[in-house]
Amino acid sequence: MSFRKVAALEDLWSGEMIGLELDGKDILLVNVDDHIYAYSNLCPHQSSRLSEGILEKNTIRCARHHWEFDVSSGCGINPQNSCLISFPVRLDGGDILVDVSDGTPQGRNGGNK
Repeated sequence: MSFRKVAALEDLWSGEMIGLELDGKDILLVNVDDHIYAYSNLCPHQSSRLSEGILEKNTIRCARHHWEFDVSSGCGINPQNSCLISFPVRLDGGDILVDVSDGTPQGRNGGNK
């Protein structure tokens, strides 16, 4: 695994999400209750940027067609048969590190504890 700094923890408050690029990949960072998650920033439906959508509690809603995803798992809520590609996250002091070398569709939780 190759973790790289993508942001400072102070730049992503609880209840916020931001889009950024790392190694040519469009990444979505989400902070829910001080747990950081990293996903592909592209909705699996039509590749709209999820960072342009809405974060409401533990749900990300795509701005384009309102597909919804559970932040803690990446699993689709509506529709349920869709999922986000997650990336491992690690905190190092006040830095957020992400490894984009092997994105995995849902099933591997991208959140830190």
